[in-house]
Amino acid sequence: MNKKPLYDNKTIFKFRMGNDYERDECTFIGGSWEEVTADDLFKDKKIVMFGLPGAFTPTCSSQQVPAYEEHYDEFKDLGIDAVYCISVNDAFVMNAWERALRTEKVKFIPDGSGEFTKSLSMLINKPGPGFGMRSWRYSAYVEDREIVQWFVEEGLNDLSIDNDPYEVSDPENMLKFLEGRLGYQHQKLTGEKKKERNEVDPESTTLFDLHNLKKNKNKLDDYNYLC
Repeated sequence: MNKKPLYDNKTIFKFRMGNDYERDECTFIGGSWEEVTADDLFKDKKIVMFGLPGAFTPTCSSQQVPAYEEHYDEFKDLGIDAVYCISVNDAFVMNAWERALRTEKVKFIPDGSGEFTKSLSMLINKPGPGFGMRSWRYSAYVEDREIVQWFVEEGLNDLSIDNDPYEVSDPENMLKFLEGRLGYQHQKLTGEKKKERNEVDPESTTLFDLHNLKKNKNKLDDYNYLC
């Protein structure tokens, strides 16, 4: 698929924050709504996101989300700012699913109205299992509000005439792409930062720094004398 800009995306995501979970794992009391824009999620960031048919469903719960959680640190090593799981479910359902899976790294994004998923042309009808409107399974890499790479499962349809494929939207495939695109670039950037940290700038050297340098030199002189 071609690149797709998100600059003018007007989606307002509705997150539910501060709920009281004391009654049980899935009964949410109290809390408040928080509105988050597409700009809040994507502007000036490198994001890996993946969309899936629904919370608590078999492939999503047993394979896709756990896999992205497992590989999360590898994405971070390549300079990715965050990994988003996006589903056409409301915030209450997404919060409960996140708790059930005990994920700590992947961020769950509730697209309750399906507006964001529709803007990506990924909104489909799944009448077979009685789901109604849901997301087709995909993954995408986003740089500063522009989708630059898609991995969309084959057979997108509105009739449930598929076996819920999960072949190309896995984290391994995304990592392979990102290593080719960002690997050297990120390695060079982190190498330059490390070099800067190791260099001593005479203009910024403090008295404390000079004291430590002198103390270390004296220790070295003592060592050479003993040898």
